[in-house]
Amino acid sequence: MKRLVYFMITLLFISCDDETPIEDNYVVEAFLFQGEKVDDIKIKETKLWNSDDTTDVIIDNASIKLYADGDEFNLSFDNIKHSYVLEEDIDIISGNTYGIKVDFNNRVATAVTIVPTKPVGLRISNNKIVVPPLKLSPALPNILANLFEDARTNIKWDNPTNEYHYLTIKYVGNQDDPIFTDDFPGAIGDFFSNFSLQSAPSQDELYNVICMSLKNYGKYLVTLYKINDDYVKLFESEVQDGTELNEPPSNIVNAFGIFTAFASDTISFEIVRK
Repeated sequence: MKRLVYFMITLLFISCDDETPIEDNYVVEAFLFQGEKVDDIKIKETKLWNSDDTTDVIIDNASIKLYADGDEFNLSFDNIKHSYVLEEDIDIISGNTYGIKVDFNNRVATAVTIVPTKPVGLRISNNKIVVPPLKLSPALPNILANLFEDARTNIKWDNPTNEYHYLTIKYVGNQDDPIFTDDFPGAIGDFFSNFSLQSAPSQDELYNVICMSLKNYGKYLVTLYKINDDYVKLFESEVQDGTELNEPPSNIVNAFGIFTAFASDTISFEIVRK
């Protein structure tokens, strides 16, 4: 299943090439996912690092080719997804190398990436977490405090070579079934719903899910992604000190951005009333 959330990175650049005006360059954001369709490739206009304009401008008329296993594939722009997609299905296979070529305004950019191996040993300590129906009462603060500590589950995986992973958590119930109903003041529900549902890249082997940070009863899908070094370096550059006006790392030749790949595995759990 296509992941819902990933690190949507807005790249702001300052040109280091005195011969190329920043507006003549462009940004490539291209992501391949093992076992999934090729439909997550965007080309954007560049911006200076100190620009007040934070709106992404998508380039929809670039020529893009994907290279896989000796074959060449042309991508087309999807006006609904605002992304370049490959209409035919091809296998994105762990361990294989893929290439991309972008041609826009007579500027050709290229890159290659290797798909990581699939995460190993994904498991969960408890796939059914009980959160009893909550009611406003004098005892509620203690109940919430206890649930905050006890209504948890551990997502674990094997990582003997200290590779980088991150995970996402997605509600996959058919309809909303809120833990905090409309009877509760908004501040209570907001407090217990402000935890990130996507982890930062990490070399850990465990992620502790605080179930009171989730909004609904029902089923949740956990997707664990193994990522490569190019993506890790880009993420680290995004959280660096904003006064360090370094150009973000890029594996794109003759443009900015990133072409990278992910491999994933999934597991699920439920939050139930009893």
